Amino acid sequence: MISADNLIDPDLIPAAGGPPHESFDAWRESDPVHWNPPVEGYDTMTPGVTLSQGFWVLTRYEDVVEVSRDQELFSSHEGGPTIWDFEAKQLEEQRAGIMGMRPADHKAVRKLVMPPFAAVELAKFYPEIDRLAASIVDSVAGRGQCEFVFEVASKLPVYTFCKLLGVPDDLRDTVFTLGNQMADTENPDRADDPRAAMQGLFGIAHQLAGEKRATPDDSMLSRIVHGEVDGERLDEANIQMFFVTLSIAGHETTRSTAAHFVRLMHENPDQYELLRGDIDRHLPNAIEEVLRHSPPVIKFRRTVMADTEIGGRKLEKGDKIYLSYPAANRDPAVFSDPHKFDITRPNANRHLAFGTGPHICLGARLARYQLTALLKEIVTRIPDIRPDGEMEMLRSIWFNAIVKMPVAFTPE
Repeated sequence: MISADNLIDPDLIPAAGGPPHESFDAWRESDPVHWNPPVEGYDTMTPGVTLSQGFWVLTRYEDVVEVSRDQELFSSHEGGPTIWDFEAKQLEEQRAGIMGMRPADHKAVRKLVMPPFAAVELAKFYPEIDRLAASIVDSVAGRGQCEFVFEVASKLPVYTFCKLLGVPDDLRDTVFTLGNQMADTENPDRADDPRAAMQGLFGIAHQLAGEKRATPDDSMLSRIVHGEVDGERLDEANIQMFFVTLSIAGHETTRSTAAHFVRLMHENPDQYELLRGDIDRHLPNAIEEVLRHSPPVIKFRRTVMADTEIGGRKLEKGDKIYLSYPAANRDPAVFSDPHKFDITRPNANRHLAFGTGPHICLGARLARYQLTALLKEIVTRIPDIRPDGEMEMLRSIWFNAIVKMPVAFTPE
């Protein structure tokens, strides 16, 4: 039996309609380095993956930032970047991805893949993002209703990711489907093997990498295939895990944030009225406030590399740490009246929705532009958009994600 506030319960977020902020507030006040015990017999539903070891939950902004920035003492490589416990093969896969590499390798690979995310490079891509955003809204604007998450919010980030990496249009929908299946690992109703989606993405990455080797182009995947780290090219496992990581992270943040935006504006009509009164002025900070208030990624993990202390609590080498972004984003020491949704909040952009430190999100600038392009189209063209039916949350200990949200609006 899982206790009501145990963070390994994948039903916790769907039941509460979001992260358990009452628990986070209580822990932050009296137990900011909180012990979350394991549950005997817990089934992760993924072969080779368990959750047999408990972990320390950090709820204070300062602690999350300090641990995130110190890779030597708090490693994302040692046990992998996610809270689960992995058998050898699965841990090797985690370490092959950019989030789980050794610090020196991560720094070198990040330097290799950063150029396409630079402002000057992304600016060349912005007209295409604007065009895609308009065409997505075109597809639903005359109908008066749609399912927002998969008919609107999901499309732009996946299409952008595929263009950026050099994925052909005829594979776009397959990548979209497999990426969503990868995020849905804790669904007890799924009939397929949870690892099948990963293997499918591995296969696509292998195929495309071979094509880029034979015919180089200016895509990100081609740069990764032909680039070198310390005089050597990345091996196949690194390339495949990079592709898998981007196929999830490349759309999960943007998709979920767009859905939370529509939900929060409906729940806070005064804020929506303010936004509509001067969208160019308020939209950028409104997006930051949505990210702060309802971050799509719940947590990442670090492993303690030497006995240490955090907030007066002694931690031992090998202990696991759970970095709680929702809790940090509502720390009253940083954000006044933290549970209030306020699109004029002066420090909203201090949120940790994209992480911080060496592993801060590569695509944060791209995600912000995609959200700006899509949400401006929505607010200006179908301004009375509103949830209209039962909303469904993803069953997950990793994502604060809406996976179904019917909406209605006056047809354009």
